[in-house]
Amino acid sequence: MSYKLVAFDMDGTLILEESCWRIIHQRFGTSEAAHKNLMAYDSGKIDYEEFMRRDIALWRPAPTIDEIGKILSHYTLAPNVKKVVKQIVHRGFQTAIITGGLDILASKVARELGIPQVIANGLVVDRSGRLTGEGILRVEPRQKDKNLVQLAKDLGISLEECVAVGDGEYDVNFLKKAGLAVAVGRNPRLVRVADLVIDDFSQFPRLLDYLR
Repeated sequence: MSYKLVAFDMDGTLILEESCWRIIHQRFGTSEAAHKNLMAYDSGKIDYEEFMRRDIALWRPAPTIDEIGKILSHYTLAPNVKKVVKQIVHRGFQTAIITGGLDILASKVARELGIPQVIANGLVVDRSGRLTGEGILRVEPRQKDKNLVQLAKDLGISLEECVAVGDGEYDVNFLKKAGLAVAVGRNPRLVRVADLVIDDFSQFPRLLDYLR
């Protein structure tokens, strides 16, 4: 198969931090309450839009989008990922980030790595740039496959020509939908659906061998 697009999850995949939401909660000291919100989402008691609303409500006093941007500027790229993405782009593949995280961070990561396509969730702000408490739902974490389907359609390529790269159980459907499924790390549910498993991007020659 000749692949044309490599789509990456962000949190825990391109960056070491497992959740950009968690980074913000650590800054505001709201991690415990946020964990309860996540449990409610994971158990199906609330949908992701309500999860975002509840999480944002914890950040008090309400910050500006610039303040959130500064908090999220302290992230760490996964080792060797810059080299891997550079090689992928050099070989002529299209690249994208599809994440349930926030666009303000995803855009930073994308610029640093040279990834042109970003699909991520957002934060609603008022005229002064202060958060209103509402989120902008673009990516339901368990349904990144839907975003991949739409992106492939927009690019005029088939799903069989897509590569999906992720690290956690939220990425299961995302990987299952792609022509080539790449798991980073050893999440048991993800390993079961992956065509290729790498411990980290130091094993990038194995990944690049598939992208021919």
